[in-house]
Amino acid sequence: MLTHILNIWRKELMDTVRDGKALRQAILMPLAIGILYAVINPLLGSLIESKAQEPLTVPVQGFEHASEDLVAILSRFVITLEPYEGDMEGAIESGQEAAGLIIPPGFGGDVAGERRTTLVLLTNDTAGGLFGGSFSVQRLQLALNTYNQLEVVNRMKTREIDPELLQPVALDARDLATPAQRAGVMASLMLPILVGVVAAQGGMFIAIDVTAGEKERGTLEALLVTPAGDAAILIGKVAAVFTMTTLPVTLTLLGFWLSSVLLPDSMSEGGVLPIGLVIQAILIALPLALFLNVILMIISVRTKAFKDAQSSVTPVVMGVMFATIAAAFVPPANPLLFLIPIYGTSAVVGVLAVGGVVPANAVLFSVVGSLLAAAVGLIFALQLFDRERLLYSA
Repeated sequence: MLTHILNIWRKELMDTVRDGKALRQAILMPLAIGILYAVINPLLGSLIESKAQEPLTVPVQGFEHASEDLVAILSRFVITLEPYEGDMEGAIESGQEAAGLIIPPGFGGDVAGERRTTLVLLTNDTAGGLFGGSFSVQRLQLALNTYNQLEVVNRMKTREIDPELLQPVALDARDLATPAQRAGVMASLMLPILVGVVAAQGGMFIAIDVTAGEKERGTLEALLVTPAGDAAILIGKVAAVFTMTTLPVTLTLLGFWLSSVLLPDSMSEGGVLPIGLVIQAILIALPLALFLNVILMIISVRTKAFKDAQSSVTPVVMGVMFATIAAAFVPPANPLLFLIPIYGTSAVVGVLAVGGVVPANAVLFSVVGSLLAAAVGLIFALQLFDRERLLYSA
């Protein structure tokens, strides 16, 4: 039987390699996906940070009421007040302006006379798209807090009161996170999703092609008249699909790591994912890929055409994404939960990414869980994989 399995495995690999288009997709697409996932998080972070540091001009009504100290403090935060003529509230409501400030009459006198006064800030968070609007509010609030603190200190000095009386306990906050851990935080969400998706998609088209594709082309009948039994044919095909899946899984995760290495420090905060982490992720992802290969084979073998199989296996990829997201936001509370395929693997990869302490036996459980699920799936597939069902199933 082993000889038949090896023959089927070799035949399917040769068919896949001869298909230049499929081979290019198996190599180039995983690299592109890995690079995309590695770059998108730090890129978004860099865009948000650069947006927050840009000079900010705030339209103002009642500019003549502003005090010199207020204008000076705002300028320290690169905020410029610009007098606005017309219907400022209407302009903000329509999205023409992201924010506007109203300074009430007598503002400077109220501050000097130690009377409470209020500035009115009008905003429209939708103005400026995803990276607009809200950032002006944050920086302006920080500037006004600084201005308030300065006024409080001045008033206490006037009364010859030590300002430190208002702060009996000081907090010296020190961030002990390493650059590698900071890089891992950015990868802790993307990497588990990437592992799950590439494990599902890496062998998807090959699994469809060696089942529904061969049915559609009429080449499966010739294979079934060989001395190889049904089990040998199925195991040989699964082995071929898994062999080809290891390529995109490995290339994708290596591309993810390489992109994190090549990113400028301004985007990665000087942190680089350890290569050991990526190797661990690959080794953990391969048993998961085997399980998903079996699931894809079970689904696609029950269809008659390539397009039908594509539609049938699409929910598998969606289910994988939901499971990986669940692992990111609701990590396992019990080590036994790491036995759950997809969920357990994603949770382990997420913990490894941030350099956290992995629960005892979590890695082992995640691998064993995937292998056990693959074995159960293979037993079920063997029940379906007989000649009559294979050729005539709808």
